[in-house]
Amino acid sequence: MTASSGGFGRCLVELILKGGDIAVATLRNPSTLDDLKRTYDESKLLVLQLDVTNAEQIRSVFKAATDKFGRIDFVYNLAGQSLISEVEGTPEEVTRALFEVNFWGATRVSSEAVRVFREVNKPQGGHLFVISSLVGLKSMAGTGFYSASKHG
Repeated sequence: MTASSGGFGRCLVELILKGGDIAVATLRNPSTLDDLKRTYDESKLLVLQLDVTNAEQIRSVFKAATDKFGRIDFVYNLAGQSLISEVEGTPEEVTRALFEVNFWGATRVSSEAVRVFREVNKPQGGHLFVISSLVGLKSMAGTGFYSASKHG
């Protein structure tokens, strides 16, 4: 699961663990989940550093998870960042960074998940959940670039 540091991602990790299942939590700063690591051992919770803009790191966390648990049944692709700004006044480097996370990061994680489902989990496959935003369908004022990064 990407974006496990807070919000929906953190809640989902906690729900999975409380249900007795295994969670692989990925986030940019793994120490954020130190409290959960003290509660659950590595047979139930694997915490891995992941920046979704880094393609090699994406492959590495999937490999670490499959090496440890043999397969991955569910991937929750939640990583994203927000931007409220007018289109004409937003610097290009800001929008490129937004697309690296929201569009390309989601695309890379999804592609690697599907590869694992096909090549590692044979013949059972797996389930991919990509969490986006309503503004990917209907933009609102100040969300032009954010909406575009969530469309697709």
